[in-house]
Amino acid sequence: MDASEARDLFSEAFEGELEEERKTAFDEALMDDEELDADYADFVETFQMMRGLAEPESVQAPNLLPRIQERIRRRSGGRYYRDRFAKRVGGPGWTMPVIGAAAILLVLGIAWFAVQATLLLEDEPAHLE
Repeated sequence: MDASEARDLFSEAFEGELEEERKTAFDEALMDDEELDADYADFVETFQMMRGLAEPESVQAPNLLPRIQERIRRRSGGRYYRDRFAKRVGGPGWTMPVIGAAAILLVLGIAWFAVQATLLLEDEPAHLE
């Protein structure tokens, strides 16, 4: 087996899928060629490292969510992703409830005035008519 054929078998050898006859020929090719043996060792090291990266418990992924939320909060002026104790930046704040209450009082005042005016017109003395 030459070096090019052995290189084609790196994956199968690494995963242990070579038949006994080909495995023996592959091992002999590695023993005969130091450069091929070094290439195979690099191949094995690389794929072992990649397998380690594929296991979720071995690598802790960085938590990017807080930084992203902080950027959005800053860019939106505190409109999004603010904590419940943060002061409201921008927006109506407490003015909307006050405006709503004033509008309700105004409507109630107009209604009361209309009712009183109607009652006064009904109770007018007959000589004014």
